[in-house]
Order: sequence, then C-alpha cells, then structure tokens
Amino acid sequence: MTPVDMAAPSATLPAVADVIDGLPTASDKIRALGRAGYSRVDIAKALGVRYQQVRAVLLAAGITGGLRKPRASQAINTPVEPPVALHTTSWEVLLRAGFRMLGEWTQGPEGAIQLDAQAPAKPGVYAFVLDDGVVYVGLASHSLRARLDGYRRGQAGQRTNVRVKRRIAESLAQRLRVKVLIAMPTPTEWCGLPVNTAAGLEAGLIRKIRPAWNIKGVA
Repeated sequence: MTPVDMAAPSATLPAVADVIDGLPTASDKIRALGRAGYSRVDIAKALGVRYQQVRAVLLAAGITGGLRKPRASQAINTPVEPPVALHTTSWEVLLRAGFRMLGEWTQGPEGAIQLDAQAPAKPGVYAFVLDDGVVYVGLASHSLRARLDGYRRGQAGQRTNVRVKRRIAESLAQRLRVKVLIAMPTPTEWCGLPVNTAAGLEAGLIRKIRPAWNIKGVA
C-alpha cells in the first residue's frame, strides 16, 4: 500500500516514508506511525486506509495516543482512566509453532456471524486473529466445533461468548478480517500421570502474549 502523503504534518515528527520504510504489513506501518506520534486521522490519510482500521490496530497494541481531543464541555469533570497495557503478537508466531489456519468469521446481511469452515470435533486450543495480530486465545476441552459455535450463538448468560461475539461482530462491521487458528496438541504424561497439554498451552499463551480480548475489563 502506497502512502498518499509522505510529508509529516508537523516539523517535530519524522517523515512517513522514514517511519514505515521496510515494514511489510499495514498493521506494522500503523503501529510504527502511532508510536512516532502521528494522529489516527493522519495515519489513515497517509496509508490510504479506514480510520476504523487504524483505531482497532492501535487499541490492540495499547497505543492510546492520537485520540481526537474532547470539547471543553466534555472534558470538565470527566475522569481520566489509565491506558490498559496491551501487547500484540503476530499470528505467524503461532503458525510457526504448529497452529494451522481454520477459516474466518464472516457476517451475514442481518449481522449474524458464522465461521466459514467446520472445526474438528476434538479438544484443542484456538486463536482469533484481527488483521495480523493475535487478539484472543481459548481452550476447547471437549470439541473445537462446539466451542466455536458457542461464539456464533452468543447466548445470554454466557458472558464470555456474548462479549467475544460482540468484538467479532464489531470488527467485521469495520471491514476487518477475523481469522481463526487452531492447534490440537497431543496429551502427555508426567510420572505416569496424565497431563492436559492443550490447557497448559492456552494458559501459557495468555500469560505470555496477553491477547487484547482475553483481558477482563477491556470492552
């Protein structure tokens, strides 16, 4: 994607071309420009992408700069919350480790979401990828097919399913791709005792990469 405006909007900022030189993906460029101090509007104009895409990538990366300034009337008595420290990990890290691409979430004309592939009816670990960053990791203790179908239904009372379904639908409405990766690690033993490697993999990934949608309190 070719930037449409290579000049910096301010003399204090580096030129766009210098910031994004050699970066392979749009997300890499968005994050680099965000860290360099560019506003979200300027990033969208420079890269020729949607503002919503810029916002989603920067929020997932924990880059909260570049927000539109509120009007004075809005700023009065408005509590300021500290930004949530989020991290992004490229989905290629999981692919190299043994995860495989299953499919993508899609959205119908009435807003219903569905998976464009059928998952195996076996236990495993799954990951949702927004653009090229891992945003959610989960465990299917019995069946990946049934677990992923739970997000499609998003039944009331199942808070996690409802919350994540909403995040998927919002991302699709912004024309962002939400891909699904899966892995089915083989159970093992320790001193003759069974070890659930899938559960350990899920817990280890969440602890290490802190996917944005796994963090409680993040809308």
